[in-house]
Amino acid sequence: MIKFLPLLVCLLFAIDSKAQRGKNNSAHITDTIVSDSTTVEATTCYLIPLPEKIGSGDLVMNMDSAITSLYLKSANQEPVINGFRIQIYFGDLESARSVRAKCRKTMNHKRIYLESITPNYSVAIGDFRDRWEAEIALSEYVKTYQDALIIPSEIKLPKLD
Repeated sequence: MIKFLPLLVCLLFAIDSKAQRGKNNSAHITDTIVSDSTTVEATTCYLIPLPEKIGSGDLVMNMDSAITSLYLKSANQEPVINGFRIQIYFGDLESARSVRAKCRKTMNHKRIYLESITPNYSVAIGDFRDRWEAEIALSEYVKTYQDALIIPSEIKLPKLD
């Protein structure tokens, strides 16, 4: 009896698999549906249709208050990157203000920065992304400001044109 039991089990599985194939003797049928650039493949002949998009909807995002506060804080700050500026003056506050005012009038440059480096002040021009760009601009500023030099600095992101 024990010798015939494995043979009986194999015979039952063979009959069961043949019954599942049906009349056309194919193991399975694969169907594909493409809707709204989404592809669905199924291995049965019964497919559930995808829902259609009708109208518009609202998106509600629930998040922790810490994430919300970080988002609001970053939204109010201007993004900065490491770059270069041209320093045209380094000294006391009154002289730095007069140099900045003179530079605004004569060169009509929009990006002029007055920075405090205790106990002195620095007047710097421009937001240059790389050293090469700063070197080209320095050749022009040296004509007016003989002590001009390039300094590494955090700069505002330049506007994309």
